[in-house]
Amino acid sequence: MPTAPPPEARGKLVPTTPNPVRQVDQHAAKTFVELVFDPSRLKPLILISPDPRHGGNTALLDPVVLHEHVSEHAQVAVLTDTAASEALRVLLPDLGVWGGAARIYRPDARPDDSAQHHPLVLLPQGNPDQALAEIRDRLHRLGVVYSTSTPAPRTELSPSNARTAAPGPSARDLEAENTRLKAALAERDRTMSELRRETQRLAKQLKAAEGRAVIDVPAVFADPERQFRYEVEQVWLRSTPEADRPDFPLGTYHLGPDWLDSLTTVELVDRRRIVEVTVEVLTGRAATVPGRQVHRMRARDERGARPLMRTSDQAVAMRCSLKNNTASAPRLMWWRLDDSIELGRVALHDDTQLR
Repeated sequence: MPTAPPPEARGKLVPTTPNPVRQVDQHAAKTFVELVFDPSRLKPLILISPDPRHGGNTALLDPVVLHEHVSEHAQVAVLTDTAASEALRVLLPDLGVWGGAARIYRPDARPDDSAQHHPLVLLPQGNPDQALAEIRDRLHRLGVVYSTSTPAPRTELSPSNARTAAPGPSARDLEAENTRLKAALAERDRTMSELRRETQRLAKQLKAAEGRAVIDVPAVFADPERQFRYEVEQVWLRSTPEADRPDFPLGTYHLGPDWLDSLTTVELVDRRRIVEVTVEVLTGRAATVPGRQVHRMRARDERGARPLMRTSDQAVAMRCSLKNNTASAPRLMWWRLDDSIELGRVALHDDTQLR
């Protein structure tokens, strides 16, 4: 549990057998949102998310067991996998649920409700009994069910008669509750730490995927300049639709004296990425990409900072970032002339030497 529903059931809220626990896959997320905001829903709706630490398809609390304990007071649903969690977060940015946690949606829910109005419950790992107690305790605070281990009465409790129906807690009970809450907070901190590590891992995977997304061009020439120009042409042809090529031509360009050597000395960025950004520069598209941060280079002398220009031909020094929105990323530098571009060199962020 949870398991993915069969293909014919996708996009629907599917009850399991024999208990009516609703399974929500990514195709059923929209239908589930409609249920959350259904004005005819009279009971709280508990949604459990899968734990990403166990393949993204296993809940920390068996939803069938939860249903057996709260079925008279609340409905139970479970997200089938992390894809379903992400689909729900798109539809309910402030009211989604993920990372193995559960959320309790009150009746009469509205799209403009705050997240606090529909409480998020962090479930402890490896302790289903405590996870069940956490949810029952939160339902008790909402005034719909007892949080003790004894079965709840057969009738729903309102906030007023719930206070009169249960005896006041003893000192021993308060001490035990305090201990339980401390343990829950410690478990929450551990869970948040693990989720942060998981987020960092996924971010690294995303960066790696971005790196693999660039076009790979085989080596076909022994001469370095011919090979580079071949790579530029191939990337331009593959990345620019034929109908757009007249508007974004490569134009005339030259290789500066340090260009080819710089391609082999900078190891922090892949050669394919350099070629891709070079095509953006040559076609003028780099200036339209915010992450490229295209700007004129400046030189400092006794008069202060001023735009860097080459005195022999009045070429203007330019540079841009090779990685989107990365302050310390390597830079691509070039000279901009009236009718052409001279590629200067690729270098680290703080290296501004250009000849």
